[in-house]
Amino acid sequence: MKKLYLSILFLLAGVGSVFSQDVEQAVRERLQAFFQTYIPVNVNIGTCRLDSVLIDFHRKTIRIYADNTFSYQPFRPETVNRIYRDIKEILPGPVTYFDITVFTDGHSINELIPNTYRNGKKDKSRLFTDIHYKDAPWVTRTSRPFEITRGLEGRHIALWQSHGKYYINNKDKWGWQRPRLFCTSEDQFTQSFILPYLIPMLENAGANVFTPRERDTQKQEIIVDNDDNRNTTNSLYLEVKSRKAQWEKTALPGFAQQKRIYTEGENPFHDGTARFAQTEKKKNKAFAEWVPDIPETGEYAVYVSYQSLPNSVSDAKYLVFHNGGVAEFKVNQRIGGGTWVYLGTFTFDKGSNDYGMVVLSNESREKGVVCADAVRFGGGMGNIARGGQV
Repeated sequence: MKKLYLSILFLLAGVGSVFSQDVEQAVRERLQAFFQTYIPVNVNIGTCRLDSVLIDFHRKTIRIYADNTFSYQPFRPETVNRIYRDIKEILPGPVTYFDITVFTDGHSINELIPNTYRNGKKDKSRLFTDIHYKDAPWVTRTSRPFEITRGLEGRHIALWQSHGKYYINNKDKWGWQRPRLFCTSEDQFTQSFILPYLIPMLENAGANVFTPRERDTQKQEIIVDNDDNRNTTNSLYLEVKSRKAQWEKTALPGFAQQKRIYTEGENPFHDGTARFAQTEKKKNKAFAEWVPDIPETGEYAVYVSYQSLPNSVSDAKYLVFHNGGVAEFKVNQRIGGGTWVYLGTFTFDKGSNDYGMVVLSNESREKGVVCADAVRFGGGMGNIARGGQV
């Protein structure tokens, strides 16, 4: 009797195994056909395919994995509901009521519904929480003729004006990233209103706007540095000490342009030195000057650089002397060290003179240090090697 019972169990197990294999094969074939013929609403994403499917008969679950192409469509609650409804309709009877989850690009399709379209609970991991910057602004133009008390005062905005040209390695040439559409290149058209209109509008409302791409269309570039003046022999860097403060070398490296062309991984902000001086509140102050030798009269963006030191102040005072007068800025040197920090765009006369320069004072309300490194005038034409040349 016991042997008969065991034989029946083994027979049932074998039948169950064959049954499971038949169902899995049927599910796989039907899902393959579903994804190959799937057409989303109002968008063309190409042909999709099934990557894999996992069926758990004990837990009554089906995990369906589609290729990344399936993720290219916009997911909305009604889209997800329709996908699950259509899949249930094609599944064989024994698994119709299993718990089904569809995955694509590493996520379930429910996760790909944007929060704004969700009917139920929002995904808090996608929500901005404490995004308000509470410290001193990175750059403040203190000499502007009006005071901004609301609007975008104290806000920091990163803004891309377009993709621009990129180097096509396999063709050894430069090209636009976006195709020409209706006689328009997005890479050119977008920056035609971002640079002259949108950025000034945001800045006039009080925002600090930073562009990962160069914002200055000036082809000339002059860098005046405490280490070297390779761009022009008549540019000049000067230091003046006070009775209580003198300029000293920082422990951190600073900027130095030691090469004409740079390759991937090279950083000129690690190749030189920077200078610092203790701050003072009295009139007799120490200061550093950067006097450029401008190759031709025109408008030049002015960028300063420094190192953020442990006791840097948040109100380093810069003066930009230009054709229109003097512009005064306060720069929070606690942040942004080791890069170019944009102050503004100004008109400079050709040559080297005392009304075309940048001055950093050690005057501050805070006890600490101000740091001086290179100052750049103009956007230039770039110096990153592509195909062995700029």
